[in-house]
Amino acid sequence: METRTAMSFSEWTWWAVFLFLQQFTFLFSSRAKSSGSFRYSLIAGFGSHSTWFFSNLFFVQSIIRFKEAPMPVLLGVCAFYVFFCQAGTQVAMQIARRIEHGKMRVGA
Repeated sequence: METRTAMSFSEWTWWAVFLFLQQFTFLFSSRAKSSGSFRYSLIAGFGSHSTWFFSNLFFVQSIIRFKEAPMPVLLGVCAFYVFFCQAGTQVAMQIARRIEHGKMRVGA
């Protein structure tokens, strides 16, 4: 049985979406824990853990596929991972600053 080492365009796209969402929801979950709203924390935590699970399905597949890849390929996969995680964090931070008010604010 031959092991497939390349990911299709749609797999890369879905992984990018899940990485973005993973960090997006993680940021909200982290901020929600520091807020005064139990409901906000509950919803944000559910979203964070759900996207983490699905994102890691892609992550584990990529580790298996690329474990013996040359260093430039591994660096490319690392850059892909970091870029989409950081993009999710930055977008979430901008949105969080606009929508958090009252008990949802950090430190409330």
